[in-house]
Amino acid sequence: MKTLCLTLGLVSLAFCLGCGSGSSNPGPTGPFSNASLNGQYAYQLSGTDLINGVGFREIGSFTADGAGHITGGSDDFVDDGVGVVSTTILNTSTYSISGDGTATAVLNFSDTSVITLAMTVASTSRVYLIEADTFATGAGIAEKQSAAAFSSPPSGTFAFRMHTTNGAFTSTGSTGSVGVFTIASGIASGSEDVSDAGVASQRTITSGLFNGPDGNGRATGTLTDSSPATSSFVYYVVDGNNIRFLSTDIGILGLGRAEKQSGPFSNASLSGNYAFGGNGDTLTSVGNLRAVGQFMADGSGNIPSGAVDAVEDGTTATNVSFTGTYAVNSVTGRVGAALSGGVITNEVLYLVSPSRAFFLVTDAGNVADGTVDLQSSSSFSNSTMNGTFAFLMDGFNSSFFIDRVATLKWDGAGNLTLNELVNASGTINVPGPLTGTYSVASNGRTTGTITTLSNNMVFYLVSGSKAYILQNDTSTEIDGITELQVAP
Repeated sequence: MKTLCLTLGLVSLAFCLGCGSGSSNPGPTGPFSNASLNGQYAYQLSGTDLINGVGFREIGSFTADGAGHITGGSDDFVDDGVGVVSTTILNTSTYSISGDGTATAVLNFSDTSVITLAMTVASTSRVYLIEADTFATGAGIAEKQSAAAFSSPPSGTFAFRMHTTNGAFTSTGSTGSVGVFTIASGIASGSEDVSDAGVASQRTITSGLFNGPDGNGRATGTLTDSSPATSSFVYYVVDGNNIRFLSTDIGILGLGRAEKQSGPFSNASLSGNYAFGGNGDTLTSVGNLRAVGQFMADGSGNIPSGAVDAVEDGTTATNVSFTGTYAVNSVTGRVGAALSGGVITNEVLYLVSPSRAFFLVTDAGNVADGTVDLQSSSSFSNSTMNGTFAFLMDGFNSSFFIDRVATLKWDGAGNLTLNELVNASGTINVPGPLTGTYSVASNGRTTGTITTLSNNMVFYLVSGSKAYILQNDTSTEIDGITELQVAP
């Protein structure tokens, strides 16, 4: 929720983070500065309006000048308390980046609303962010845009992932979909798998329209499937290979993404070791399923081994082994997978490429989806993780909605240092450096203990520069991602 009542929150945030302006408080050191954010960035946020106790979704674009000023942009926002998308212009705003890449931004909108963001810079092209206001929690990512891709609608074949809810706090009000569509001259067609209120089906995308983007990379569109149903959306172009979505159907909260696909495919396209992370809704509540894991695909339709950690409706599953089989559609890149022994038994993947896919759980009663990435190695160790990472987690526990953005330092020898800013149901807290330890298994499953946060942190490594995260504690539904910071 956007509001003007944030003066106290801003003062507290400024006090917590510091600006490093005085000699007695030089602030965090490192290679980052305001110049690390320069250009146009598309962002997505998903969170909770704490005043009305409902969810919101948000998407937009901002332009940073490299000197602490945001000179313009646009924003599309839907609050479940209203159910209708509002579109506003981003007026002149400010941001400040410390040497370690932690940052704040105050965004001023044309409807006089204001929000505050706490951020960690992963690179000059990617920023993790949470809302740092007393009236809302939320988390998301901003990605640098290429204005060269704004001249016409996207073109080519894209794999996509979309998750929506109508506000009912169970999977009966949720829909997850993964699929593929081809866009030519703004007209789209394709196919998809949908879990609608926990009931899975395959559908044809019979028609679609992608209007041309404006100077912010923003445009509108529609997709109609064979159910039949038509969904409307706002999309923002990141670049020629990446699109981000916000549902604009009345009463629907939904975000999605599409990435250009590279085929053709075969069973051999899914070959190697893969890490994954995903979340979704159960019959109990929105967001009540969080899972991370790893599996090996043999390129011939078999999954000889896999492991998953999950929290579902507050109950944990730890390092559960599974096996399975799969079959790849050579044209669409659709992968049907049957699993046994784990917490998930049926899922569908759509390959972006042999190294990346979007997945949808098709088990009855669940609406969950996520992303799969090819691991860079078949054998990891503690030394794999060495350096300072941007860190983002969001979710909730039995007491609070929780969003945290941070830097996480791995020393390559089993020790961690976390510097985080936390929004716990509107209370902003910077607890100071938290120390911890970690241990990496050869398959990339990494267990960690971080003082005062959790003894049950689980990371599944994609590589030495990226991992999916789960806080595997009872009655805690919090997951996220961490990524090695790249100095400008």
